[in-house]
Amino acid sequence: MELRDDPSSLAPDRVIVFEIAGTVDDFVKAVAKVPGLEFMAEIETEQPPDELFAVKDSRKGREGLDRDDKDVPGRFYLAMPTTGAFNELLSLWQRWSRGERLGHGYTPFERVFEQLRVLRPWGAADRILDETIAFWQEELARAPDRPVRTEVELWFLPNEAGQRNASERLAAHIAEAGGRVVHERVISEIAYHGALIDIPAQAIPALMQRAEVNLALADEVMFLRPQSTLHNELEPEEVETPGVEERAGAPSENVPIAALLDGFPLQRHALLTDRLSIDDPDNLEEMAIVARRVHGTAMASLILHGDLNAGETPLERPLYLRPIMFAQANGQERTDGDRLLIDTIYRAVLRIKGSAGEDAAAPSVFLINLSIGDGRRPFARLVSPLARLLDFLSERYGILFLVSGGNITEPLRINRYDTWKDFEDAPADERERAVLEALNAAKHERTLLSPAEALNVLTIGAQHHDAVAARPGALLAVDPYDSHELPNASSALGLGHRRSVKPEIFLPGGREFVRMGRSGGGIEAHFGQPQRLYGLRAAAPDSSGQGQLDKTALSDGTSSATALATRAAHRIFDALMDREGGSRLADMPPEYYATVVKALLVHRARWNGKWSLLKEICGPDDGRRFVQQAENISRFMGFGIPDMAEAMECATNRATLVGYGALAPDHAHSYRIPLPPSLERVTDPRALTLSMAWFSPVKAGHQSYRCVRLEASADAPLEALGVERKGIAQPADASNKKGTVFHERYQGARAVPFIDDGHLSLKVWCKEDAGGVESPVRYGIAVTLEAENAMPIYEEIEQRLRVAPRPRS
Repeated sequence: MELRDDPSSLAPDRVIVFEIAGTVDDFVKAVAKVPGLEFMAEIETEQPPDELFAVKDSRKGREGLDRDDKDVPGRFYLAMPTTGAFNELLSLWQRWSRGERLGHGYTPFERVFEQLRVLRPWGAADRILDETIAFWQEELARAPDRPVRTEVELWFLPNEAGQRNASERLAAHIAEAGGRVVHERVISEIAYHGALIDIPAQAIPALMQRAEVNLALADEVMFLRPQSTLHNELEPEEVETPGVEERAGAPSENVPIAALLDGFPLQRHALLTDRLSIDDPDNLEEMAIVARRVHGTAMASLILHGDLNAGETPLERPLYLRPIMFAQANGQERTDGDRLLIDTIYRAVLRIKGSAGEDAAAPSVFLINLSIGDGRRPFARLVSPLARLLDFLSERYGILFLVSGGNITEPLRINRYDTWKDFEDAPADERERAVLEALNAAKHERTLLSPAEALNVLTIGAQHHDAVAARPGALLAVDPYDSHELPNASSALGLGHRRSVKPEIFLPGGREFVRMGRSGGGIEAHFGQPQRLYGLRAAAPDSSGQGQLDKTALSDGTSSATALATRAAHRIFDALMDREGGSRLADMPPEYYATVVKALLVHRARWNGKWSLLKEICGPDDGRRFVQQAENISRFMGFGIPDMAEAMECATNRATLVGYGALAPDHAHSYRIPLPPSLERVTDPRALTLSMAWFSPVKAGHQSYRCVRLEASADAPLEALGVERKGIAQPADASNKKGTVFHERYQGARAVPFIDDGHLSLKVWCKEDAGGVESPVRYGIAVTLEAENAMPIYEEIEQRLRVAPRPRS
């Protein structure tokens, strides 16, 4: 039997919930002594201690005492093999709870029970989450007599008859309560069965009490959750500059490679005319108020033109745009409230790539931009159904989804300062430290928004940077940082599933200011709109209602950063396809496009100097716990801020080699890379960067979730090149192996003789995680060798490879 922290693959009628107290280590040690019981979980979610249990204190002078200031981990799940075993374990717990001894041979169970708050069957406390109750309270306060739309996740049953019976029973329970089923969807490939329901207002109080009503007790129901929606409340303030001139559209012979799933845009804007391929099968244009088409317009502009303040060249391909949000009369852009969000996304992608005998609407697309996140579904250990869907679609169709990490706009309490004036007057570096300390203290409340935790996607955070030349003064608004090297304070923090590195990279999202929310006895920083203070300049509708088509406004956050990431991916691909420039990758098979571009997007990312400050703040102080230190830094920095220009160009002292392939589990590929003679037996500083990306099949509900992992290493120690990993500021090696991006940097300055006729031999291998994969897994790989000083690295490697040279910067 296996103890898990994800219940989604278990049989509902035999699930036992372990609510633990004390430390996970103590619990794991106790479980290890029970024959046949295996601990399979990696846990991060936490809950407050109570008066009975708490984490054991390890601080000097308090060793062994209970801490009441530190959260303790929550729940694990066990599926018993039979109902008899299920009842027997519950009986043992009940006897132990009454103070009875369990008898000979049951001592290991007593040790496990000592670590528990409670042991119980799956019930209302599991189906109805705290965030669901909070959502119901908000909805009742807003409209006391209106039914509350709620999302149901049902236990997935693998056969159609079981699914049909579950649907019928759920519908009966809802009808009994006076409600109705609005929409339902089964996606077997990701083990998903969900429904959108309306619950009468008068039935909500009993559910909030987790009372024994049928809907709370229904065996079919795994979770009742807030409805998942995507929406935008951006209120841009137009930038007072001369209106932008209409630019020539993309050449008609070019096909789109990128898709934007977003709000309906202002398609006749001067910056968007003849540059969009809009596919609107749901006829959202009819419902989209023109003056409120904000988000889709801004994201399309940023992908096509970049930040207008930066003066970049437009893309030369059209952008495929599938509207999934529309602006309502109240001004808010949102997805269709009468349909499950996961179905909206699924239908959109299937239409792009083609399915069930229907032709693909945009078969050349392999990049999909999702600059939106579900504010009601912060990541908390369990991979959301929408994230599972993106993981499945990535691997099935070879699509790179670029997903915004999310903006956490909840106020941030900063205890170091008593008043806002103290905060404003503080030196910039002290203010920066105070904000980072506050973010670290609240890290578990500022996590990624679904579907940013998805394994196969690239998750994008917002860098504290823009190209605004002159910022007007602002009342009670302060720049929280003294440089552009950190993420915005509202940018959601990692980590991802099983503590993988998320967000992977950060791109400019505006030099975000924070605003006073409370002052006195500590302060609260609030997050508002960019107005004219900061952001990326992009196309915008005319808010005056006069219908002008040349307006621009400032946009910010992880949405804008993600649009820039999609633009960078587009430009990387165009550079790879530049046959006239000498690229040998112009003949690369299309099935490898996405993984190669994914590897190159991350390839030039590095931690900057702020990592040492984050190490001080996030800890732990014990220098021997490097992995935990690096994990905590990775929450804020991911793999780092990439230099996209370097990803697209080589230089005299820098050469990048790109490859691709497909591997089945337990197989490997070898790469033999020629080394530049000028680096042999000299002490010039040099560095090697290795990046690899792939799309793993996933197994919903399996503890590992990821079916395969890929790793790369040199056949001979890298000391033979005079470089090593040790001492470099980057994510820990253990964290680097948990996602679908492998990215490591090695550097050094040792004078060494080269071996293997001056070659570096790298091996890429594929290994099973959750397993069950028979087909080869596609991957892309990038290797850069560079010297700090002016040396002919590119020329020497090119000569040894005997390929046509690429342009050099």
